[in-house]
Amino acid sequence: MKKYINKLLFLVLILSATSCSEDYLSEEPTNAYTPASALSTPENMVLAINGIHREMYAQSPLDDYTPGYAGEQYIMAMLEFGAGDYIRPIPGVGWHAGASKWTSHTNPSSNNVSWTWFQYYHIIGSVNNIINAAEGMADNLDNNDLKVLNNVLGQAYAYRAWAHHRLVCLYAKNPQYTDANSELGVPIMLKTASPFVGQARESVAAVYAQCETDIKAAIAYLSDVKSSGNSHINVKVANGIAARIALTKGDFSTAATYANAARQGYSLMGETDYKSGFNSALNKEWMWAGTVLADQTTYYRSWFYYVAMNFNGSFDRGTPRLINKTLFNQISTTDYRRDLFLDKMPNTTVKWTGNTIDPNYDPNYPTKGAYDAAIVAYNDEYFNSKKSFKKHPYQAAKFLQENAATIEPEDILYMRVSEMYLIEAEALAKSDDDDGAATVLFDLVSTRDAAYTKSTKTGAALIAEILLQRRIEMFGEGHRWLDMLRNDEALDLTGSDAQKSYYLAGYKQDKPSVNKNWLFQIPQAEMDANKLMVQNPTADL
Repeated sequence: MKKYINKLLFLVLILSATSCSEDYLSEEPTNAYTPASALSTPENMVLAINGIHREMYAQSPLDDYTPGYAGEQYIMAMLEFGAGDYIRPIPGVGWHAGASKWTSHTNPSSNNVSWTWFQYYHIIGSVNNIINAAEGMADNLDNNDLKVLNNVLGQAYAYRAWAHHRLVCLYAKNPQYTDANSELGVPIMLKTASPFVGQARESVAAVYAQCETDIKAAIAYLSDVKSSGNSHINVKVANGIAARIALTKGDFSTAATYANAARQGYSLMGETDYKSGFNSALNKEWMWAGTVLADQTTYYRSWFYYVAMNFNGSFDRGTPRLINKTLFNQISTTDYRRDLFLDKMPNTTVKWTGNTIDPNYDPNYPTKGAYDAAIVAYNDEYFNSKKSFKKHPYQAAKFLQENAATIEPEDILYMRVSEMYLIEAEALAKSDDDDGAATVLFDLVSTRDAAYTKSTKTGAALIAEILLQRRIEMFGEGHRWLDMLRNDEALDLTGSDAQKSYYLAGYKQDKPSVNKNWLFQIPQAEMDANKLMVQNPTADL
């Protein structure tokens, strides 16, 4: 890589205390902060790792490449809007329009591809500073400092594995349906030091091998470390990252083992917590989260601005977001998760003529009086009686502001225990352990649907049931695009309430194994700066 590292250490130290933004696109590190001085002790390294936690949701310092996006929360939303389960029925306000239309990830000059690329390599560069500075340090530490160092190093290695894995998922093909030894992956970055020179793309197989090496190191370092809250990475989260890597690679036995280890000691939330808005890191299912303080909010670049139904921003007021109707219709009527999707929400995006409604409108309210009464009731329940939020049937009420119709900051979910149940079930089913898979699936789904019975399906039918439950359970949490890549699924929004004229190429696409359009383009800025970089095939839209 070239010209994307510089002031990394300075930045993470600043982020650990403030929301200050720094342009890091320089070929030399700052003179004031160097690994030799600022990372000279485990205690200083704690400041650096805290800065990386903050960077996961802070407003972007990469202003040369983005209009100030904010952390992983932007990327998670981008992946949801491009994958077809989180639908916008009208164009509305423009956020994530390019993701919905598939015009952003297929364009090497778009902010979405450059932001994603440089954000992940920025995190990798930051943790490399820590890892590189720690070489030989353990020999001169007492037991207390050694524990601190192990905690920091464990988290650093976990971040490096996680970020490389995210990159190889998006910018390369999945190893389950390609030749991982010959297919181009992404550059593997293990050092952050001068001279900063361009790196070539390694093979997909090599990237996965490095991810596995790093996450094993993370688990080893964290194995005896006491958890310090879910804003930090502990050994359970590291096992969860390892489970994701193994599942994506197709190492199903290993994925099941890691997922099982990750979920030990956690319990599943009940109906009340499930319906409380997915807005608090205090939720007992949340394993890894961004705990956002009031003075650290990113306001209109926040996770809840992108996904919450009742955040008081122009995107939320002007752009109803729905569950894909074809997915909603597959949720059991006895499943309380169905209640999070408001199929009877009145449609305020159509006009009435007198007391006559548009004949294409959802006929839940055949008279103007019933329609008006429903609007008042929904405004009172979800929008703090504000009238400015547009509405549409099947609107998603999974993510809710605790204080409705405000811009107060809410916490950001990166990993929760239900995902580990689903990874374990999928991995067992793909390892031909049908009974084991059905048991794990039952343990999860029966807590959401009292009428659910243990599946008697086998083989492909059981895998399909698990993947359906994953779509329902993990709806909107940033997984759907990656799930489609992993399982080689085609995209088809027929019957979803999406407008074909708006979604364009994002309305229908063949499966990733035969379709180059799923690949994120390498950013043009990277192509211009790095003579060793090879671009992905041009999309055919």
